[in-house]
Amino acid sequence: MVDEVFRGVVGGFLRRLEVERGYSPHTIRSYRTDLRHMLAYFFSWKTDPREEELGRLDVRDMRAYLSHLLSAGYARSTVNRKLAAMRSFWTYLVDEGFAEDNVILYLASPKMPSRLPRFLYRDEVDKILKQPDCSEPEGLRDRSILEMLYATGVRVTELVSLDTDSMEDAGERIRVYGKGGRERLVPVGEYARRSLEYYLETGRPQLAQRNSSDPGRALYLNHRGARLTARGVRWLVNKYMGASGSPHTFRHTFATHLLDGGADLRSVQMMLGHANLSTTGIYTHVSTALVRRVYDESHPRSQKRRR
Repeated sequence: MVDEVFRGVVGGFLRRLEVERGYSPHTIRSYRTDLRHMLAYFFSWKTDPREEELGRLDVRDMRAYLSHLLSAGYARSTVNRKLAAMRSFWTYLVDEGFAEDNVILYLASPKMPSRLPRFLYRDEVDKILKQPDCSEPEGLRDRSILEMLYATGVRVTELVSLDTDSMEDAGERIRVYGKGGRERLVPVGEYARRSLEYYLETGRPQLAQRNSSDPGRALYLNHRGARLTARGVRWLVNKYMGASGSPHTFRHTFATHLLDGGADLRSVQMMLGHANLSTTGIYTHVSTALVRRVYDESHPRSQKRRR
């Protein structure tokens, strides 16, 4: 059965990603889902598939699977994610002797439409940050989270993994563990430090009292006094920003405002934890779009001002 193949060779691959590569649980789950879907496509009709049959799949098989995904209506971003999982998996198959060639390398990824990441303007950020009710412990927590997201550009998974001892240099920097377990120190602005201090002094102790057991070192707690989850953070961001908002919008805003203020690309790369500078480069285009908006709204002889 497909499940037997899945538990065998795919299970070994996922364990390597977790133990040797330090991939996050979220990435492991995505890879598991994508590879299970792929195996079902190729082998669900077989009563007794064997692991060695994976090595017999060729480029034509892969192109057929790619065509199947696109014709089934999968978004190109989803298809590219599945291909990334398959490329990594086939590298493992070659290393372990299950396949002679990484046939996925011969497939071109579907082109993605060029879309600039959504970011907030400064007046929008100010309105959002003023919304939490800081007379309640949840409000103090929410204000601190929103300030921290904007001040540091951390990913939501990085935020919820913060502990009470993650602050360095009297709170001026925060120690973050990003993708692949890579550690980085990110500066924290005065407003975010102040909001965090208020939360730690008043909000967190009240939330921790609601937990019958020890909440541990988790920095941000939910209404029951346990560590706040990434889903919980997304929910509270939607609460203040609306359904179209997400924690990643603050990450985009953080990078855009830094570059607009004169920060160099390399420094922004380090703060975001990007492995490649090209990933950070998209924010130069966003910053250019921001400059264009300011020009159109400010210059007396711009097209928009003349209308």
